[in-house]
Amino acid sequence: MKVIITGGSRGIGHAIARQLSLAGHELLLVGRNGERLAKAKASLPVKTLVYPVDHTIDGAPDELIAYMKEQGFDPDVLILNAAAFFDETRSVIKPDGQDFERMLQANVVANYNWVQKLLPLIRGGMYPRIIVIGSTAALRADTSLYGISKAAMRNYTLGLREELKPTGVGVTLIHPGGTFTEKRVPDEQTASDRLLEAGDIGLLVAAILSLSPQAVVEELTVRPMLGDTF
Repeated sequence: MKVIITGGSRGIGHAIARQLSLAGHELLLVGRNGERLAKAKASLPVKTLVYPVDHTIDGAPDELIAYMKEQGFDPDVLILNAAAFFDETRSVIKPDGQDFERMLQANVVANYNWVQKLLPLIRGGMYPRIIVIGSTAALRADTSLYGISKAAMRNYTLGLREELKPTGVGVTLIHPGGTFTEKRVPDEQTASDRLLEAGDIGLLVAAILSLSPQAVVEELTVRPMLGDTF
């Protein structure tokens, strides 16, 4: 299959790319940093395209579509992994309205626009799927703007699943709990077994894309053994 991964140059996105490349899928990684994308591409064993663009820009999906046409890349799967987290206050009272708007733009509105633009192409795929990487912050009383944005994205994704049922496009929402990335590593405060490995999410996505065409994993939650950290 041919798979688009937003935020595919690092963290969970890169871990997903690694597992899908091992399964033989062709990939198109999208991210803001061209150098990181080039490094990610060099680390993967299969044909991989990369396109540097900020996923929150209004014209980003159109730019990508033009690039895919040039490259003859007809996508089967869209994985929406890119997200923003800049709310360090852990409060839904202290941040101002502009911070809230930025968070919603990055984590909800931008993804909505990507689906609107790319859905016609995904519908024509041989195994049409949309996979959204959410967060367990959407499932609890999380005191952050990030949690609010992920809860809104959950509602949107579940609605998307219902509406696309008759079209044959499967929609999956995965909620990872706390996950180790290159920015979040084991240290004196966080034991090596306290968070998920990014590769865990990659393995789950690869398994989901190996199911029969009539099987759709609708919503999946995976947390560290000891539960979420706040």
